[in-house]
Amino acid sequence: MVKSSTPIWVLFFSFMFGFEKPRFLLVAIIVVMVAGVILTVEGETKFDGLGFALVLIASIISGLRWSMTQLLLHHEHMGISNPIATLYYLSPVMFVTMLTLSFFFEHPFEQFQHSKHFDTISHIIESLGLMSIGGILAFAMTLAELYLIKSTNTVTLSVAGISKEIVVIMLSVMIYGDVLTPKNILGLLVSIIGIIAYNYYKISKVSSLDKGRQYQMIPLHASSSTSVNMSSNTMTRNLRD
Repeated sequence: MVKSSTPIWVLFFSFMFGFEKPRFLLVAIIVVMVAGVILTVEGETKFDGLGFALVLIASIISGLRWSMTQLLLHHEHMGISNPIATLYYLSPVMFVTMLTLSFFFEHPFEQFQHSKHFDTISHIIESLGLMSIGGILAFAMTLAELYLIKSTNTVTLSVAGISKEIVVIMLSVMIYGDVLTPKNILGLLVSIIGIIAYNYYKISKVSSLDKGRQYQMIPLHASSSTSVNMSSNTMTRNLRD
């Protein structure tokens, strides 16, 4: 439930970095979507202070990370505006960081010795194959996220993330037979309404920008034609003189 607040932090940092202008309608749409996701995953009754703090910090850092990524992708003078180049430079840092934390907290080699997924050659090959498939899908998803940020912004990415969570929940119901309460179903509906509202907001914003550009083009043509007429008249007078 706390992790569902990530879109709010993404929106907050978008306002801070100037990627989005503060608008009440946009804030209301994001809050509605977050409320829908919270209702969808609601059900946790045990509260842990340390876990709450860690997840909240992770949500805040996630919003800051995507905003910094947008800053890199939208400013070509920084040298890594290409999504592939960005992934090329960021992936080694993330790999070393995650590997170090895994050795410190999870002790993977000890886990491998006692795991049934690595007790035989066939299980090892199967596990490595599944991890490779997951790694390829994660690479493709990360690359798609970077291209999405390059083409749009982090707020749109967060909305796409909520859509992904809805799809995951629906697949868990269809494949694994998870049961949703009426409150969870209400959360799904609220999230979907929020996503539709955000798409309508973006389409309306693009349409208004296009109309503004068309209105700006009219006086430009008039002024240019007027200047051409004035210059031609001046040349005619000079020839007569």
